[in-house]
Amino acid sequence: MRAKIESSRQNGARKQPSQARSKALVDALIQTTARILLRDGWQALTTNRIARAAGVSVGSLYQYFPNKEALLLALVERIADEMTAHLIEVGTSLHDASVDEGIAKLVRVALDVSRRDAPLYRAVLVELPRQGTLELFDRVNRRLADALAEWLAARRDELDVVDPSLTAHILVTSLDALTDHTLLFRPELLDSPRFERELRALVAGYLGVRRPSPVQQCPPRERPRRRRTRTT
Repeated sequence: MRAKIESSRQNGARKQPSQARSKALVDALIQTTARILLRDGWQALTTNRIARAAGVSVGSLYQYFPNKEALLLALVERIADEMTAHLIEVGTSLHDASVDEGIAKLVRVALDVSRRDAPLYRAVLVELPRQGTLELFDRVNRRLADALAEWLAARRDELDVVDPSLTAHILVTSLDALTDHTLLFRPELLDSPRFERELRALVAGYLGVRRPSPVQQCPPRERPRRRRTRTT
């Protein structure tokens, strides 16, 4: 894996665009890479096809990217940056959240990360191990784990938490594995309220939350049965 990661770094962008025109060109190449990857898969992705679909010469492409692996890396970095920006907002909103609110926010953000542009994320996710770029999404998880650890420390008296950093790492890693696996094999569950409730119950149980969560609906009251009058 280390060798793959080093290879992906060496295959990164050759130079960074500085002018508006060059930035637009690089953006078009990355978006075209995403479209072809999503529609036709990794094997169909070539630098010639990307350049042609983006309406530029392959020579212009090579000024910024040495191969298709570098384009995938740039796409993954863009997705990771967008996820990180979203998690910064979530981390801020966690500060004053109650226990139930915090659990709900944590589960919701884990689902949102997988649901946002799900087909593209799924296509990228399939290629990550082979391209050695998993470390980019580890950076995203660390951002969420840091924010969660601060919240857990602030709520320590209400939770069964000894080491907030370790607990945050376990929770974020577990939710990431569950949602990624669900995206790959049972994507319909990502929009299932039942699945979200089960994830909340999982987190609450691990944190030692015993009281019922407000997201759980109370069973409907039974109507009193009418007594049958005996007719004579």
